[in-house]
Amino acid sequence: MKPRILYQLTSPMHRTLGVEEIERRRAYLSEAAASDVVIDVWPLADGPSAVESNADAARVVPELLLAVPKWIAESYDAVIIGCFSDPGVAAIRDLTDIPVIGPGGSAMHLAAQFGERFSVLSSDPTPKGLLARLRSLGVADVFVSERMVGCSVLDLVRRPDEAFNGILAAARACVDDGADILVMGCMGMGFTPQLTERLQDRVGVPVVNSVLAGLKIAEAAVGMNLRPAKVSGSNR
Repeated sequence: MKPRILYQLTSPMHRTLGVEEIERRRAYLSEAAASDVVIDVWPLADGPSAVESNADAARVVPELLLAVPKWIAESYDAVIIGCFSDPGVAAIRDLTDIPVIGPGGSAMHLAAQFGERFSVLSSDPTPKGLLARLRSLGVADVFVSERMVGCSVLDLVRRPDEAFNGILAAARACVDDGADILVMGCMGMGFTPQLTERLQDRVGVPVVNSVLAGLKIAEAAVGMNLRPAKVSGSNR
């Protein structure tokens, strides 16, 4: 049986950007996935149009928790939470043995492995508290800066060509800050066709696409039969 991976959106995208955008994202992921992997993309039933604050992230978590029984019923082999902030990942892992992947954490861990100092390109506005997340992930020592790209999550999707100059300027500023590798801190950037390649060509450093980072970590978890740990060291 082919592995099945769900990309769980963190918004009711069918109402904000339309079912066509959901299908476009499914096609993008399917093309990037291994040939034997089946990709589904689900919107949330309710929630904010985009996660642009900690309050938005908090609103998303109950909706994600409600979705867990549906994931289990569908027998998904892995689930990717479609937001760089990775909302609710720890809580969800308490409810299921399905590998639940946070693309933000996945991307920043990859950046820490492939570079010596990394920066994050973030949509504007974006949730505060990135440095605290970096400390919890164990990569704060190699973090250089976070730069805003000057447009919102929805603008990145609706007007990608107009957004490019702001993204490029932010990327160049990150390199000036001392970064030798960049992380896309928004799924809207990750789903923009050719943006990763264009940025790498223009700024001359590697760019980690967080969408693809989440996908490839999910595939690895399925292939290695990894499951969330249920007992922490502090409980022993």
